[in-house]
Amino acid sequence: MGIRVLVKLLDVVGGMITMIPSILAVGGFLAFRLHPARQMELQWLGLFLPLILGVNILLIFYWVARKKWWFVIPLFAVLLNIPYLSAVFQWPFKQTEPAGRELKVASYNIRQGGIGEISVVSRELSAFMVDEKVDILCLQEFPSAGEAQSKWIEELSGFLPYYVADSSSLPAMQVALFSRYPILRSQRITFPDKSSNRAMWAELDIDGQVVKVYNVHLQTTNLNQNRIRPSDDIDRATSRIIRLKDMMDVNGVIRARQADMIREMIDGSTSPVILCGDFNDTPASYAYRRIKGDMEDSFRSCGKGYGYTYRYLKKLFRIDYIFYSGEVFRGTRYYSPELEYSDHKPVIVTLDVDLTPLSSRGRN
Repeated sequence: MGIRVLVKLLDVVGGMITMIPSILAVGGFLAFRLHPARQMELQWLGLFLPLILGVNILLIFYWVARKKWWFVIPLFAVLLNIPYLSAVFQWPFKQTEPAGRELKVASYNIRQGGIGEISVVSRELSAFMVDEKVDILCLQEFPSAGEAQSKWIEELSGFLPYYVADSSSLPAMQVALFSRYPILRSQRITFPDKSSNRAMWAELDIDGQVVKVYNVHLQTTNLNQNRIRPSDDIDRATSRIIRLKDMMDVNGVIRARQADMIREMIDGSTSPVILCGDFNDTPASYAYRRIKGDMEDSFRSCGKGYGYTYRYLKKLFRIDYIFYSGEVFRGTRYYSPELEYSDHKPVIVTLDVDLTPLSSRGRN
């Protein structure tokens, strides 16, 4: 009799403990909706949501195996975060209809010109994009000037003759856009908060219709600059952790403001939109939700398996995206190969293009 009471007591204690990761998962869900300036703590829960949900899934299996009703609590937490889960995992065997009129778009953070000798990296990456038959290429952390920039332009413009590269001499991380289609006009987007990150938009003439392409690089996390090293003692490691948290809090708020700015510009566009970029934020973030708005996320549309684009940190995080206007474009193929030129993976998306609705709606 005493053993049965003890087992029941342990189940109750286990159930109470089960509530902790479930509550954290609810906080991660709310991070998607609340501006970081109002509730920064929730943004941290959003960042660690893959691990939090993993714990909840294990608890579901544990309580189901025990035939205890406590499984309902972590199940609710997981179901609540289905929007996030669908943004990082898609059924690996799903099929999509092939594109009739193809437009292939690529986005890649090349980490300030790429890892390795510039002439080799630019040549090899250009050959890769040629093989992929890319029509529009958006690059982040593009060399700002000098021989490195010239080498990249020389290699890429051979098959994508129209390009816009921010040639400012400012110490900023530039963005560049290369296109097979004529660029009608373009504009640099300079973020407030003294951010060194940049964005731009360009209007392309695609078969007589104007399509607005955004290339966005949101505020960096400064994670690499403040990561703990094996040689650090306890005091130094603690100092790095505190400094990293403070910097990530500040940068999270900056990214949210940048996302608000980009969203306002998209809302003012009269042309269909394609948006490429490195957000430095996950699909659980305010920045992701704000910029995406009613656009389609290409990974959700046609991605397969687990989607990650940052090659470090155990390959847990998807922070690079291609969004598009769903009324004009349809994603048919999402491809993110494991290239070694950067700490990011490129994102390559094939879109099925239907420009006929534009004229009927009187769009430019």
